[in-house]
Amino acid sequence: MFTRGRIALSVLAVSALALVGCTDSGDDTATTAGETATTAAGTATTAAAAEGDNAEWVTFTEGFIKAKPAEKDMTGIFGTFTNNSDEDINLVAFTSELDVPRHELHEVVDGVMQMKPGGFVIPAGGTHELKPGADHMMLMDYTEPIEAGDTVTITLEFGDGSTQEVKDIPVRTIASGEESYGSDGSLQGHEMSH
Repeated sequence: MFTRGRIALSVLAVSALALVGCTDSGDDTATTAGETATTAAGTATTAAAAEGDNAEWVTFTEGFIKAKPAEKDMTGIFGTFTNNSDEDINLVAFTSELDVPRHELHEVVDGVMQMKPGGFVIPAGGTHELKPGADHMMLMDYTEPIEAGDTVTITLEFGDGSTQEVKDIPVRTIASGEESYGSDGSLQGHEMSH
């Protein structure tokens, strides 16, 4: 069984992600610089995981939250979990530092967003990607703006009851066409299931 002592989560350097998050999607130079900084930060994270008594078994890289205005009431969290252990890890829930009424783990099936039964399984030695149009985490029924350039801290809950804080996930703007949010802030075809 995967124990609390073996779960550790690291997040890439905020400066590297903020650089990527604050760039215009049309600025290839800034994006390349951000990717280089992200790669360098990822290398440092991998090196740190190999040292010390508390090896980092799970990492969350390239994480970001989609910026949203006040008139939209939901947004997504995306990134990649990597499991460096030899056992599957099950992410079953999360919360955030924001006063969000609902935090949900979602999947998209046949173009319809729905809650993900059982959460996300991060396979032993593998990855689990969260991206628009696929698995993702949702902040729902939140009427305050979440603006590009901000950061948000979340707390993950694993199947064994352990929790891990992920600090300073950057907020960034996603250009139109990279996701299927409607003009009113809802996802097209969204089915609510509780």
